[in-house]
Amino acid sequence: MVKTVKIVLVFILLCIFYSYRILQVPSGLTADEGAFAYNAVLLSRTLHDENGRFMPFFVLSLNGTDWRQPVTQYYLTALFKILPPDVFTLRFSSVILAAASVLLTWGIFGIVPALLVATTPLLMIQAHMGLDNIMPVPFTLLWVWGLMQFKSRLKFKYLVLSAIALGISFYSYKGMRAIVPVWSLLSVMYLWPKLKSILVFSLSLFPFFAIIPWLQAHYPGAVFGGARPVFDSYYNFFMPYLSSFDPSFLFVTGDATRYHSTGMHGMFLLASLPIFVLGIFQAVKKRGIWTLILAAFFLAPLLYGSVGSVHRASRLMNQIPLYAAISGLGLSWLWSRKKIFGLAAGLLLALNYFDFINYYWYTYPKFTRGDFGDLSTYLDFKEFSNQAKKLNLQPYVYAPLLENKDQTLLYYAVAYLSPDYLSWSQTDGPLPEDALLLSNRKEIPGTTTSSVSLPHYYLSTMVK
Repeated sequence: MVKTVKIVLVFILLCIFYSYRILQVPSGLTADEGAFAYNAVLLSRTLHDENGRFMPFFVLSLNGTDWRQPVTQYYLTALFKILPPDVFTLRFSSVILAAASVLLTWGIFGIVPALLVATTPLLMIQAHMGLDNIMPVPFTLLWVWGLMQFKSRLKFKYLVLSAIALGISFYSYKGMRAIVPVWSLLSVMYLWPKLKSILVFSLSLFPFFAIIPWLQAHYPGAVFGGARPVFDSYYNFFMPYLSSFDPSFLFVTGDATRYHSTGMHGMFLLASLPIFVLGIFQAVKKRGIWTLILAAFFLAPLLYGSVGSVHRASRLMNQIPLYAAISGLGLSWLWSRKKIFGLAAGLLLALNYFDFINYYWYTYPKFTRGDFGDLSTYLDFKEFSNQAKKLNLQPYVYAPLLENKDQTLLYYAVAYLSPDYLSWSQTDGPLPEDALLLSNRKEIPGTTTSSVSLPHYYLSTMVK
């Protein structure tokens, strides 16, 4: 009972920490966040996506240009069924995953690796975005934990769990399409030469691959997208792979895009590099599961070389718990040799993280407003909804406002107005008498602008 209370308390504290300034950083939503949220609202209310499909395995979004991954899409749909489908819930969905990943790491590897996961810069960045990049992290941990438990307890249920976790991760994020095959092979090698164990693991994993032809037939391009693996030269193949371990990228500059990086802090804390190197030596000495963890970390992006993924930390989030586990070994060894060195390393990590978190919370949003836009737009829709209810008027959205099918605006509309809102344009004739119109035009012929002021839009009613 005491242990359960401790776990719940830590989980709550982690959620509070990761939620701090969650509506201010970043300053707006990406198109992918809007697409996930828009379809999650529709699915939670109607069981149909934006294309009218009933509970599809994949959701086609962004004007037919991109597929939503099912694990994240339906996870968010379930949350929107339980909690209000607002922007906070959208972003809080990743906070839950971040906190759960820290707790899982704690349970599997101990408190030191858990703290290293908790203070990984990329985890904080992704915890503030309602995207699928973070989704593979808990499944990576469950995959490793299942193999560890099987080796120690020799019960096949752990192999089944490990294989299922790996199989689910295949559909959690596009980048896992290139990683799961590598990790599947490593799992078989880890279990070798126990053929029965390999058979149980393989049969448990097989359905996730066997379904691919059916998915390809019903959702063309959804499984592998537009990626066409290319092996034109070993230079072009290994360059993207080696770029995944470029120290300047991992520890200083971070992701190639400002959506997933501050540009001044790497995927991992720079101060963690020495203990990671020490951890590698300790992992080599320990062998067993640590050999698998090392191989999983260093071989994970091997097939990224076939699709040219260069300096994309957001596609390597599955490596975070593996990196933390290895680094934890290094820090523990340092502490055992000389406690003062361990304390010094811990202090440097804390200072490094404080520098990152201070910059991310207060400076990063100022420099990336041009990339993310203004999140406060959703407040206009909330106030519009409140005014329509207060005045007992039917909410209408100015049709040209949504004509380009901006997924974020569509999300705001269905989240805060649906199923009550209608669209209207001047070609539809006079604005109905019982209408309250939200538009981006201050003066529309035949309407009167409301005295209620909104930051980005205008409210209008019919001239009487």
